[in-house]
Amino acid sequence: MKLSPIQFIRDQLKRVPLVVYDDLSGKHVVVIGANACLGFEAAKHFARMNPATLIYACRNQGKGEAAPNI
Repeated sequence: MKLSPIQFIRDQLKRVPLVVYDDLSGKHVVVIGANACLGFEAAKHFARMNPATLIYACRNQGKGEAAPNI
């Protein structure tokens, strides 16, 4: 879908929805692909919500171990 210049500007001025935070105490979270990009950011977000267990899975063990600690 191609936007006109005015539609593009309107789209850039829209408010971004608030980030949802919830208490995940006692719950387990598994994030797949958490060594980079969206998976890594999702894992950081879930880590802030205090889950009982946070498991981040990666395709390559070496890359998973090389990822920064969350």
